Amino acid sequence: MAAHGDWTELYKYSDAVRSGDLVFCSGQTGLDEHGAAPADPAEQYRLAFASLRRVLAEQGCRPEDVVDLTSFHTHYPEHMAEFMAAKAEFQGDGRPAWTAIGVAALGTPETLVEVKATARVPAH
Repeated sequence: MAAHGDWTELYKYSDAVRSGDLVFCSGQTGLDEHGAAPADPAEQYRLAFASLRRVLAEQGCRPEDVVDLTSFHTHYPEHMAEFMAAKAEFQGDGRPAWTAIGVAALGTPETLVEVKATARVPAH
């Protein structure tokens, strides 16, 4: 499997696309520095939100700028307590619209979650 940095070219997509004052972020998964999904759900969720935070920052946004969040979960609703803790840590005081969807599979068999978001770019 390609390293994450190669995925955007391999699969011909963008981590984020800006349109006006909105940023549309592609789904982010919780991979470690070796490109593997940790077995620990809490760590995988934390890493997915860390990846989303990085993509947002590259576009000049913060977690509190997220207006819409969608999470795709294998084994839904198992591990929701761990997911909610990672989500709360990520969003802080932000309260985006949120939809959680149970799915049969994601990019790899070990992947538990993919998180995508839309954010409004703050006025400077």
